[in-house]
Amino acid sequence: MQLTRRELLISAGISVASMSSILQAAAATPRALRNGVDISWLPDVEAAGGHFFTNTSKRIDAISLLKSTGVKVGRIRVFVNPDTKNGNLDRGIALAKRLKLHGMDICIDLHYSDTWADPSNQSTPVAWPTEISALEHQVSKYTEETLQRFVKAGAPPQWVQIGNEIAGGFLWPLGRITTGTPTEWQNFALLHNAATHALRTILPKSKSMVHLECGGDANRIRWWLDNATAYGLTNFDVIGLSYYSQWQGSLANLGQALAVVTTEYKKPVVIAETAYPWIAKPFGNDVLDTEKSKLDGFSVSPAGQQKFVKSLAEMLRQQPNNLGLGMWWWEGLATAIRSTSGVDLWNGGMANSALVDLAGKALPALKSLGA
Repeated sequence: MQLTRRELLISAGISVASMSSILQAAAATPRALRNGVDISWLPDVEAAGGHFFTNTSKRIDAISLLKSTGVKVGRIRVFVNPDTKNGNLDRGIALAKRLKLHGMDICIDLHYSDTWADPSNQSTPVAWPTEISALEHQVSKYTEETLQRFVKAGAPPQWVQIGNEIAGGFLWPLGRITTGTPTEWQNFALLHNAATHALRTILPKSKSMVHLECGGDANRIRWWLDNATAYGLTNFDVIGLSYYSQWQGSLANLGQALAVVTTEYKKPVVIAETAYPWIAKPFGNDVLDTEKSKLDGFSVSPAGQQKFVKSLAEMLRQQPNNLGLGMWWWEGLATAIRSTSGVDLWNGGMANSALVDLAGKALPALKSLGA
């Protein structure tokens, strides 16, 4: 005879009233998400004199702050041969070791470029080949050697992005996707699959992520995944989407984009990059325009930023079959550092949307991100 959960609880001596309380408590507990923060600029903030504090004003290590709020993932970008320490492999390994020490997941965001890779820039590293078969070999070799460095350092990543915001392809011009002709997709799939195969060789249990910038464009995502499937780009685990209201529009747009991934293609999804401003004050060099970022019903304030986090979390939890995995805040610790006389010592342009204020104190949104 098959007993119901109610009957099992009663047979164990639990009263109906107690049972109702237990079930209500379980229903009230939201599904945990693997939310994270990109920490790539953290060494610059710390070198400029930046410090971090809990919401009770207690000074705390930056990674300890993330861990204490419940944030589970740290994201780190890695360039091939950068001119500065930003994106440097040694820096990336040092950050990964700090995350490992605190028991947090590590995401390595491989740009496959000497500098920033994004929808407008996907330049092949200067020293790399310019013929497709040689470039395929180089991609495989680089991916294996880079990930092996993290393994040898004792900080293997649980997540690996094969490229950054690559709806238009990567490793231009050979891996570029413009009109979607067969040759473009064949080249792109060849290069991307080479990287993913290298990942499987070194870290077979790590999740491979395809990161697309079009988190507000359901039609483009559908077109992209249709072609990716047709040309054999199937050996990946997760789709990552960028969603910034300034560029991707309303939350309704995001909801439609998520549905394409999770409902039509039944793939897990992470909002791999997002941010929302907590202050309207300009700092100079601002990446996000507070007026263009503002959503209806969401103030540009600490409370508005927190509401934004909670809203995205709810959207992810509503995805079918638990396929909404989490959101990763871009440069959430990258506050501006200023001298006592008001001179900028460091400013990456994200102070108005960081998860800490100008004094390095945790904002309410950080706690909600870790909930």
